[in-house]
Amino acid sequence: MEGTEGSGAGAATASYGRAVVYREKLPRRWTVVTVAVLAVWVAYQGSVLLPEDSTVWFVILGFSVFFALVFNAVPFSKRIYHRIRLSDGQLTVGRETIAVDSLAVESVREAREQPTDAEFASSLASRSREELAELRRASSATASPRLLGGGWSVPMGMDQIVVETVRGESLLIATHDREALLDALTRARRS
Repeated sequence: MEGTEGSGAGAATASYGRAVVYREKLPRRWTVVTVAVLAVWVAYQGSVLLPEDSTVWFVILGFSVFFALVFNAVPFSKRIYHRIRLSDGQLTVGRETIAVDSLAVESVREAREQPTDAEFASSLASRSREELAELRRASSATASPRLLGGGWSVPMGMDQIVVETVRGESLLIATHDREALLDALTRARRS
């Protein structure tokens, strides 16, 4: 892997002259725990049921594989749609790649000032009904940003930033380490 270990959610960052490299690793704890628990369950059932009741054991094995897929659907979709890589002047989020030069410098700076999800929720909770109605009217007048990388929405457990391209298109990026990504984007946009 290029770069050196950085801070945050396993992010690797490095700056070599004009080249900025950033790779965000997604957490794997949930996947490891669920697969391990299901593997222990299948092994235990195998020790009890095999060789006499092999049909029942194969049914348990099939259901366990199904449950492993169900329990890990969100982590798998995060790997497909929201893995972030920044290298050679290209920002890749999931299966989508854009040039870092196409991002507006001012919007990357403004992204630092955006509230986190928790701060935004607490600010909404402190507003009156009239203020919320006005915010709803104002937000419906503007186009919502496009989620970079695809997917329906920002997955649970991930933060989000909104940046604009030089053409004025708003892009929503889901990330685990907001500060490290913004630092890498700032350095890449400067060089």
